[in-house]
Amino acid sequence: MKSIRDFSEKKEEPTSVVPTSSDKYAGMDKNELMNELTASVAAAKADGSFSAATLDEFVAFVSPSLDEQSRKRLEELVAVIKSQA
Repeated sequence: MKSIRDFSEKKEEPTSVVPTSSDKYAGMDKNELMNELTASVAAAKADGSFSAATLDEFVAFVSPSLDEQSRKRLEELVAVIKSQA
């Protein structure tokens, strides 16, 4: 799983939970972002690259841009994801 600090995109690397480009996510609404996160986690788990630490890094990266309700929803989603890891 790539670190949030690694912004290079390589087609042959394992799927990452962390976005590689903010442009990809700029036009998405909250539901689309949550769906994208869920799909990314599922793909990372499937290819064995899932990392709870990287997921936490992603949450720290996006949380400042979310309102309180969205932040709470993200925290709940992360708790579910981690419980299924």
